[in-house]
Amino acid sequence: MIFPRKPPNGGDTRLPIEGRRVTSVFKPMKQGPHYKPGNVRTTLLVIRMFLQLVINLPEILKLRKIYAKREKNKEDISIIFYSDNLDEVNGIANSLRSVVPYLKSKGKKAQLWGSAFHTRTNGVVEDSYVVLFPRAASMEQLGYADSELATPYLAPILKMLKRYPADLIELETPSPGAWLAGMAGKIIGIKVISHYRTDVPNYTRSLVKEAWMRRYVLWLMRVFYQNSTPVISPCEAYRKILETEIKIKPQLTRVLPRGIPLENFSPMLRNASVGTQNLVPLQARFLYVGRISVEKDIPFLETLWKEFCKENQNAELTFVGGGWYLDSLKENMKEYPNVHFAGVKAGKELAELYANADFFLFPSATDTFGNVIVESLASGTPALVTDKGGPQDIINNAKEKCGWVLPFKDLEAWKAQMQKCKEILSTPEYEQMRSSCAEHSKNYTLEKMTNAQWEFFKEML
Repeated sequence: MIFPRKPPNGGDTRLPIEGRRVTSVFKPMKQGPHYKPGNVRTTLLVIRMFLQLVINLPEILKLRKIYAKREKNKEDISIIFYSDNLDEVNGIANSLRSVVPYLKSKGKKAQLWGSAFHTRTNGVVEDSYVVLFPRAASMEQLGYADSELATPYLAPILKMLKRYPADLIELETPSPGAWLAGMAGKIIGIKVISHYRTDVPNYTRSLVKEAWMRRYVLWLMRVFYQNSTPVISPCEAYRKILETEIKIKPQLTRVLPRGIPLENFSPMLRNASVGTQNLVPLQARFLYVGRISVEKDIPFLETLWKEFCKENQNAELTFVGGGWYLDSLKENMKEYPNVHFAGVKAGKELAELYANADFFLFPSATDTFGNVIVESLASGTPALVTDKGGPQDIINNAKEKCGWVLPFKDLEAWKAQMQKCKEILSTPEYEQMRSSCAEHSKNYTLEKMTNAQWEFFKEML
């Protein structure tokens, strides 16, 4: 089914993504259509998804018989993490691409599966552990020019399930590929659960105008998560949303905070030579890292910065990341020479940008956790976050002060706090905060998170 690197990148027409290496590719399969975004067109993906299920039903039933005869050992379990957006650059993909190799390094049987991006001519395997299956059809996501929904071919998934038997599938995103893998898994007899990683209802409210489409998406989310319980939530705020909006019973949710590889970030990287750092001493340096898009509330950050600069010229704001709103943001901020755009960064460059910032700004209300908040704290940089979503939990749970939780879209509150940030910059209070940030970030290590999650998996089985 897979043969060594030919073509070397699976025929991808995109620029190479730093840190990802194709190690093998699938045999060629007919490339399915890639649709333009549209509310009604999403039904085409649903139809193709069910078509894949029907076509492969005989093989699914054969696997069901094979799995029924398997001897199960709770101490030797095999887990599949399935996410549709692994072939993109985003927080979910980056997090899972850290978690799975860490688990494998500890002798755990873990696999990471998803769909290949439409720019590839083949399905591929990256870094010998990320399996991106060939797609049967795909569509650009509404509001996301660089993201897509995809229905993969089911036949190669079934072959992999036969070759590498799984005890549990954790679905990371409620997209067509996850629906398909989840339904096939349940018929086969594999335990299927889900992880609430994306605040889809809020995203839909931000990006979709039609009320009927928002109601339709909410209904789909309820069907998806109610049939893949228990549902893992990264924070208490979203556990409540799962209960109130998605209608999941309290006993079918579990709060398990996430973790990141903290060794990549350090306060000691401060004053390293990064980007444009010809700065006036004690000038406040603010930083944003993440997707440059409307649902991250970047327009609010634009307005906030313009208001802040009316009285504060000796400050700097750097945006790190890419997204469909980036060109508009650059145009809107072209009269502000103290605003910089670093592009998409990773590795040491990103770590240095974090450490050299004085404060981290994150106005988003749609993040279920906030990896970038932990990365900022691990770099010794205090964070300003909103009182909606997951990042507030990270700040509120700190024993010592390492940031501020501010009212969502309250311009005056954010502006006043940024002014106070400038005032404490040269004080012992600020240096103490930097130390507290780094210390608090240690609560979100990969080791702590994966140990807790693995024990939860064993409990489920």
